[in-house]
Amino acid sequence: MTSSRIRRRIAAGIALALTACSSATDTLAPEERVEGQLRLLTVSTDAPPLALSIVSFYAVKGKNAGADIWYRPRAGQRDSTKFLEFRLGGATLDRRPDGSIIANGDSVRITVMVTDPAHLILQFQPSGLTFSSKDPARLRMFFNEVGDDLDHDGSVNSDDDDVERRLSIWRQEVPGLPWFKVASAVVKDQKRVDADLLGFTGYALAY
Repeated sequence: MTSSRIRRRIAAGIALALTACSSATDTLAPEERVEGQLRLLTVSTDAPPLALSIVSFYAVKGKNAGADIWYRPRAGQRDSTKFLEFRLGGATLDRRPDGSIIANGDSVRITVMVTDPAHLILQFQPSGLTFSSKDPARLRMFFNEVGDDLDHDGSVNSDDDDVERRLSIWRQEVPGLPWFKVASAVVKDQKRVDADLLGFTGYALAY
């Protein structure tokens, strides 16, 4: 075998190995935690109650839609803080839970439920509704009412900064099953975490 042919085979082997590594990286499963391992945030004991814990609305394919959930104002104050912000674009709705395609002009009734306001846990209905990967739904969860002592160890220090950096939105298909980490972005100055959603299930803000 000539030296040039050997070099070509070596190059081809390296390219194949790099392709395999890239494919493996692209298909890595999201981080998983079982019940009890996920560290949920806890709102402060003096946090005001939510103005609403359940919000429903109709989303129409081809139109923007969304919902917000706020806390009630504190005593003597007019302004309140936001708990969550949920948005859908005109092309977000994709398929119903039964797998049928949602056509332009079709509507879907969406319900957002705060199942555990103390630990920032949500449930979206209808379960199984899916969104377009080109125009995913956007969820923003706010942790203003958790306070600055995020790990609740009695002091505000660098440990809380570390918790803030590690915050993410997590999803859970059914209560009792494992939680899976959703790619998220922490917006520090607004005390919120953003994530794109491709479907409906349960969600929590945790680390």
